[in-house]
Formats: sequence, structure tokens, C-alpha cells
Amino acid sequence: MDYKDAIEYIDMNLKGGCNPGLNRIERLLELLGNPEKQIKAVHIAGTNGKGSVTAMLSSILREGGYKVGTYISPHLHSITERYLINGVSMEEDVFASYVSIIKGNINKMAESGEEIPSQFEALTALAFLYFKDMNIDIGVIEVGLGGRYDATNVLDSLISVITSISYDHMSVLGDTIERIAFEKAGIIKKGQKAILYPQSFTASEKVIEMICREQEAMLIKIDPKDVVQRDFGIKGQIMDYCFGDKSYRGIQLPLLGDHQLLNAAVAIRAAEELGKLGYHISEQHIKQGIKKVKWPGRLTVIASDPQIVIDGAHNEDGVKALAEALKKYFYDKDIIMVIGMLRDKNHRDSISMLAPMAKKLIATEPMSDRALSALDLAREAEEFCREVYAVPSIAQAINKAIDISEDNSIIVICGSLYLIGEAFEILNKILLQ
Repeated sequence: MDYKDAIEYIDMNLKGGCNPGLNRIERLLELLGNPEKQIKAVHIAGTNGKGSVTAMLSSILREGGYKVGTYISPHLHSITERYLINGVSMEEDVFASYVSIIKGNINKMAESGEEIPSQFEALTALAFLYFKDMNIDIGVIEVGLGGRYDATNVLDSLISVITSISYDHMSVLGDTIERIAFEKAGIIKKGQKAILYPQSFTASEKVIEMICREQEAMLIKIDPKDVVQRDFGIKGQIMDYCFGDKSYRGIQLPLLGDHQLLNAAVAIRAAEELGKLGYHISEQHIKQGIKKVKWPGRLTVIASDPQIVIDGAHNEDGVKALAEALKKYFYDKDIIMVIGMLRDKNHRDSISMLAPMAKKLIATEPMSDRALSALDLAREAEEFCREVYAVPSIAQAINKAIDISEDNSIIVICGSLYLIGEAFEILNKILLQ
């Protein structure tokens, strides 16, 4: 099996979407020798910020000299980006060889009449087998969707982390913030320590507190008052984080947005707690890890002439964070916005927040069968922005934005992560010309 065969098998033979329950992945992992039981890991759930915290904590641990396996989803360019060893993606031929192993064991399940795993369950089992074989020191594992029934929740993790919780995937997780928080909190294990990002909703915090009491888990809350921004600019920001008798000052954070300050505090606190479990992580490791972190597609400045920013904001919290960051960092710029969204997301509210900030807006379409049409998106945007174009092709939309940009313009490409991944590839080709 080569890489092309592996991708074809995943796309054509395994069911996508959400299929709650852990029995399928538990059976597949049993056939694989239960590699998840041989991995020490930090488990991270949340609506927004879990990817950023995963990237920051992984970077800190690498600075500490540990061999770190990082599992993320979704990917921007290639599925191999989901599997990182010390920040390096899995090779395509290695991925193909592991898919072949996974396929053989899924076939055994099918032959015995068992329900076979979903795409994400198979990909998660692959991650655990790969990390076990690579003999990692620690894994930093991002939840795919929810927490309680997410395929990653077969782990007996060292620490659980819950980032910002808000409304998203309500058809699966529930239509109230309490239900969503309950699903996210499902990763918290008995007697464990759980670290909590400052919540926008008191109700979600109360649910997390209840689960921690039931699980006899120690809840560590990040206090926003302990985090101080010292400076900021388009290349990053400088922060202090002081709590208890600990004081981290002058931390250089290359990610933009006030929310990333709090995400950094979460990652630092997780590193501190790992230190209490025997991992040697110094202040220098923490500072260097935060300084070197990379998390593309989240308020990423990708070019300066013309100035281009990419952000994968696709739900209420993400869009709000993007809007606040644009006002803070680019208040003096004329924004040309290229935006594409999925029709099953709350695109109306997103457009109402973002479109008024744009001097010109180009509606486009993500590469997905769930994409909202450029024409429908443009019609919504016309209520909030005077100059709106509908350009279905992402490449043509980006070229249009560059053509109409002026000296004081900034191009902001935002919306679905499907859009962001393709935009990166298109821009890399344009910028290399």
C-alpha cells in the first residue's frame, strides 16, 4: 500500500462524521496490542484554543529534551500533519505502512461481523500505535470532537486540560452550554488534575467543577488577573504570568490575540503540573517553548507586501476573537476580507460580526460539499459591507483581493479551516513567484 492507496482506503472505506461510542476503537486497539496503555499523555479538550495549547505545551516539552508525540485534528494540508514527533510530521510512506496495519485489523473485525471503526477512530488508533512504536516520552493529544465519547478518550492521561467552551457542534454535543461542557469534561479521569481555561459561561465552569468533584479530581483554574500583556505588535506579544509563588516574566509569544495569552497560561500551568509528576521542565524551557511555538492558520501574518493575515475562525468564540484582534492590531488599516464558510455553521452571526469591519469583502467557497455558496454568502454580507464580490474559486478570490489592494490595505483570509488550508497552498505558490 502506498500513500495514495492509504488515502483512498480512508476516504472510500471508512465512515466519516461523528459516531459516538468507544467500543469500536477499544476493539481495534485490543487487536493492535493496546498501544494506548503504553503511552503517557496530556489530554486536551475544548471548543476553541485546544490546538494552540497543544502546540504550546508540545513546544515546551521539546525544549525540556523530551520526545513528544503530538496528535492534532483536523489538518491544513496533509493528513500526515496530524502525527508529529518533536514537531515533525509523519512521512507519507510511514503513514501508508501504518494504514496497512490498521486496515488488516479492521478487516478482521468486519470478517467476524463486528462494527468497524469510523475514519477518526481508525486515525486515532494509528496515532497511538505510531507513538508507542516511536517510544515517545510523552504525548500531547487533542480531542477531535467533544470528549466523553471521542476516540481519544481511551487514554488514561496524566493531566486533563479544558480550554474555552462555547456553542459548536450542537447537533452532536447538545444545544445548551451545560450539555456541551458535560461532554468536554468527559476526559477528566479519577483522581487526576484538570486545568481549566477562564470560561465565558459560568454554567460551563459549574459543570466542570461538578465533574471534578465526582471524579475526585483537583481542578486548577487559570485566573485572568494573573496574566498581564506587556507589549504587542504584528510579530507577537510579551506577557507576564504570575501565580502563587511562581513568576514568569517577559514571555515572548509569537501568536496574536488576547486569547492566546490565556492559552499560554494554560500551557505553562500544564507544564508546571507535569513537573510535579517527575518531568524536568525549567523556566527557560517554558520561555523558549512559548517563544518558538508555531500554530499556522490562527491569526498568522503570512506576507507583508501586500500584508496578508490568515485565520481559521469558524464559530462564535473564534470569530469574536478574530474581530477583537483585527481592531487591536490593524485598527488603522483598510481591510479586504476574503471569507468562506460552511452552510451548517452559524454563518449569519459570523458575517454580522466580521463584514462591518471590511472596506471590501470577497465571498468565496471552501473545498467542501458542505460549503455555503459564494453568492449566498455575498448576499448576507451586502447588509454590512458596501463593496462585496462573489468569487467561488479560492485562488481567484485571493488574486482579486491582491489586485484591489492599496498601500493601506490588509488582506484578511478567514472562515472554514477547509478554506485556510487551501489558501496557504495558493499563497505559497503566489509568494514564490
